[in-house]
Amino acid sequence: MLPNLLTALRILILPFMAWAVLVDARWTALALFLGAGATDVLDGWIARRFGLTSPFGAMFDLLADRLLTLASLGALMAAGAFPGVWIGVPLVLIARNFVVAGLQQALPGRDFNYPPIEHPKIVLNFLGVGMLLAPIGAETIGLWALAASAALSVATVVIYARRAAPSFTLSQWERLQISR
Repeated sequence: MLPNLLTALRILILPFMAWAVLVDARWTALALFLGAGATDVLDGWIARRFGLTSPFGAMFDLLADRLLTLASLGALMAAGAFPGVWIGVPLVLIARNFVVAGLQQALPGRDFNYPPIEHPKIVLNFLGVGMLLAPIGAETIGLWALAASAALSVATVVIYARRAAPSFTLSQWERLQISR
């Protein structure tokens, strides 16, 4: 129960964080972003530590993670944080979430074993957004951290696509239906 409440809190924080980005209240936006990240770490730790994991909790957490990515990058795009070709970076990161969600649906059991590059990708994403939000003149670091996260994101899509590929083959029944 508590992990799901923390996940719900993460989702509830997002409109306020996006608003803070858009009105250029950068310290507030950063604090809300870090708070949302803390709820992500805490809900997972509590769920595993106390045996409170559930399929709903896993799905809810994943939804909140994807909404955090969408809200933070979407607000930063709207605020003009990605000049010129840099706009491709958040678009890759957002698109990756949709592609991976689709691939996950193709897998039996709909579960991924996360590849080792998933963790550095997440850290770089979090660092990049944090640097773009922080009013400390670290925008260039933030852009490059997000670009590295986007590169790793493309690699994870390839890994997940290779894992899901066998699920895309036609079954004997489907082949029979097509041949009729």
